[in-house]
Amino acid sequence: MSLFKWSSDYSVYLPEIDAEHRAIYHLAQEFHKALLAGTDAETLKVMATNLLEAEEQHFRHEERLMKAMHYQGTAWHKKQHDTARKKSRELARRVAEGDANASVDTLKFLSQWLNDHISVADRMMGASLRNYLCFNTSLAS
Repeated sequence: MSLFKWSSDYSVYLPEIDAEHRAIYHLAQEFHKALLAGTDAETLKVMATNLLEAEEQHFRHEERLMKAMHYQGTAWHKKQHDTARKKSRELARRVAEGDANASVDTLKFLSQWLNDHISVADRMMGASLRNYLCFNTSLAS
């Protein structure tokens, strides 16, 4: 069983955000497969870096959207991103240093964190953004 199997249960019903989430899950799943296959440390380092960069780009995108719509939960949501950023940087450093357990720790952390974060924080943000877009689109008509 994969730690990173995308499901429509994770949808926040914003196509662009859902696509980013699917891409992160895909990168994480590929990292997991590479780890299980005994891929060399240098390749794992590159894969971890790519995964964490995709995560960071996604966080910045969500934060721009929240700011643009004056989302009331922005500070709380960003704090969750900042916690993940800090943990991800620590894990990336450990992977880069060749820590044998760092790749597994990265996968465990991301699997749990992504599932929890998407299920609550991103769903709340998604609902607010959909309402914001619906209301503002109707005003423009």
